[in-house]
Amino acid sequence: MSDYSVSQFSSRESAGPVTCAACGCRLDALTGPMDGTYRHYTSMNPGQDARGCKPACVDSLHDHDGLPVVEAAAA
Repeated sequence: MSDYSVSQFSSRESAGPVTCAACGCRLDALTGPMDGTYRHYTSMNPGQDARGCKPACVDSLHDHDGLPVVEAAAA
């Protein structure tokens, strides 16, 4: 197995779950006004998701492709 296949995650299938582009963890879909955004499953420990992963984007909202959503800076 090459290092590339271990460190890169394939794009998601349209019918499959949304996964984080950085670490591959499955993301939880939000509903209501936040519909269309995703986040890591929460944990009791700050800075860590439910699987115990500690990616830099653990507290960020993610888009449909698993990429962190960058909020526009307030002017």
